[in-house]
Amino acid sequence: MKRTRIAALCAPLLALALAGCGGSSSGSAGSTSTDVIDEAKAATAAAFAGTDRALPAAGPPAQEDKTVWALACSTQAAGCVLPAEGFVAASEALGWDVKLVDGKADPAVYNAQLRAAAAASVDAVALFGVDCSMVKASIEHVRGVDVKVFGGNALDCDDKFSGGGKPLFDEYLRFNDDLISYEDYMSTFVGPTIADWVIAETDGKAEIILMRQDDNATLRLVGDSQAERLAECGGCLVHEVPFTAGDLFGGKLQGKATAALQKHPNAGVVMVPADSAITLGVGAAVDQARKSGRDGLLLTGNEGVPSSIELIRKGTQSYAVGRPLTWTGWAAADGLNRLFAGVDQVDSGTGIGSMDADHLPEGDVYDGNPKSSNYQGNYKKIWGVD
Repeated sequence: MKRTRIAALCAPLLALALAGCGGSSSGSAGSTSTDVIDEAKAATAAAFAGTDRALPAAGPPAQEDKTVWALACSTQAAGCVLPAEGFVAASEALGWDVKLVDGKADPAVYNAQLRAAAAASVDAVALFGVDCSMVKASIEHVRGVDVKVFGGNALDCDDKFSGGGKPLFDEYLRFNDDLISYEDYMSTFVGPTIADWVIAETDGKAEIILMRQDDNATLRLVGDSQAERLAECGGCLVHEVPFTAGDLFGGKLQGKATAALQKHPNAGVVMVPADSAITLGVGAAVDQARKSGRDGLLLTGNEGVPSSIELIRKGTQSYAVGRPLTWTGWAAADGLNRLFAGVDQVDSGTGIGSMDADHLPEGDVYDGNPKSSNYQGNYKKIWGVD
């Protein structure tokens, strides 16, 4: 199977985070093989260069007279709202009647809005940050009244944390010709790429606080794949610290991060599964630790949203995997247009682009590599719209 990054995914899983504040520790103060370090450095260089692929070259013209909704997990979370807003802009270019719906980070709202979409007899709903497992019955309901469901950056009901059940999306965004699911994209590209940067940056000699949010399936995928890759780092010592969405949005995350830093005074790296954890507490805890004398403390994230780009410029955040979130929304609209037309899905071309203080996008938003900068014009050409 074709892959665009170097990573072995056959290593045993590290133990999942234990309940409570203590978490668990894995690894030793041994040595990391030269091969693992070389692989990590090669993967890191490729990620800094960017892994975008060719843009779609052809497709059906705009399918007219459609009413669609974009359901974002929250309009306050950049990883949800940026792709949803991109989808809205693309839908308007396609000539569709489109509505952006705020899920308010509440599964009850997700379900209510899906049923509202069914009552409104829309043609389709696109999901952004709303995984199938949280809305399974509602998806079955809307599909029962001929409303299509398209997964943008969302997991279908056959993901491994949903028990490997039956997939329910009518279609979902394709991330390349071989690696087509969001689950695989997060597990094979995003999580291991972050771990590789840590291995490369520390020459395989890192003591790491790995903060994990396992009550979110997507973020658990990131945490699992980070742990898998770090398990190959023989010189890395990993302390897993669990937190929940309640901690994240309830103002408790800074305290948890501070406690972990105090418990592990020799840790030189803090890793989180998404940039929101940095802005909602972990960044402040790391800054405070640096002021107390831990000058070289590294902090890694995932998404590369505008707030994190600013934090990297300021020095709070050390690294992030940049994901082209607005482009993801446009690619989802193209995928839905293909679904309406009854034609096969194609590789969207979206990759990743790592960033640190020496590798930042020119503006305030990461939205793909420079070679992909004309993706909007490319889609409009395919759709036959101005």
